[in-house]
Amino acid sequence: MTRPSEATVLLDLPAVAGRSALRAGLMAMRVAPTALPADRRGRDSVLRTLADRPRAVAFVDISQGGASMPPTLLQLDATLPRDASRQRIVLTRLAAGPGFGHVSDADRRWVRHLGFADLIAEFDAQDCEGSLRGALDLVAQALALEPLTPAELARYARVMNEVHDGASPRATIRTLCGLSAEALCALLGRSLDIAERTYHLQRYPQCFVGSEAAAWISRHLQRSVPEALALGQALMSLGLLVHVAHEHPFLDDKLFYRLAASHAAGALDPGDVLTELMGSKGVSIADRSHLGKPYPRCWIGSEGVDHLVARHGLQRHDAWVLLHRLMQFGLIEHVVHARPFIDGAFYYRFAGLPADGEHR
Repeated sequence: MTRPSEATVLLDLPAVAGRSALRAGLMAMRVAPTALPADRRGRDSVLRTLADRPRAVAFVDISQGGASMPPTLLQLDATLPRDASRQRIVLTRLAAGPGFGHVSDADRRWVRHLGFADLIAEFDAQDCEGSLRGALDLVAQALALEPLTPAELARYARVMNEVHDGASPRATIRTLCGLSAEALCALLGRSLDIAERTYHLQRYPQCFVGSEAAAWISRHLQRSVPEALALGQALMSLGLLVHVAHEHPFLDDKLFYRLAASHAAGALDPGDVLTELMGSKGVSIADRSHLGKPYPRCWIGSEGVDHLVARHGLQRHDAWVLLHRLMQFGLIEHVVHARPFIDGAFYYRFAGLPADGEHR
């Protein structure tokens, strides 16, 4: 296999197994990837030149929640020209760690609506027909190369993969059930008894019982109860499963949990929802205080849910899912970065927006 001399793949990805699997696939295509500049100004400058480099593809990670400061989707959108070169920029959410996120179909549609190639949550060397295959096929098409055969990809990705993931939530899920985290969440959503339940006169809609879920996973996926609990905990780490009051891990007990999945939420564009919330008729942004500590220009989580329920006729869970996803994009943050998005009396701010003066 040969490649054009100008063929280039640029990477701005965290040092995780997904990056190693992608690099192995690229090397199998005889394409040696190049790192994008680490600083934001340098990275954005290179990305803006893609229009003049028709055989260049870039992978940029936008995982939020860690010590690093990756760009958010809207910061990239404001910085980069809206031209065909965006179709050669693949966004990822590869970082491993609590709360670093998942990717829904609605998330991917928003990213594509803004002109980018895709938003990908994992490159798994053990899943050579999944997102790793899709990314490499995109590279092959953009660089006018022959795509790798399944056998070639399997051989290179599994042998040349320098970093093997054995402990992350996604690796746990893949090892125990052979599915992606998002696919497991969808399977549970179709299979569990999800209904409104009551505890101490408090109603909890669209939830399931932890012990029943653990039993279903153990029975249908042929796993021990500890392994079933590990699967649930992994989903929690990615934000795909939550306790109804955000107070417990996933336990084999009569506790109520929800999945961060909603057909109604998936039908709405996250960008449109964000614009609504920030508009003049959106949430009430004000200076607030708690226990004598001031929190400027924030809003209350339950009021954000109230707004979406009234505006779109959603159930509260559906509205929560939308706000939860915006937080995964780094566009909503808790005022002291101590909580996920909760439908309650907690303070949040809009974050990760383009700075004044950013331009396309």
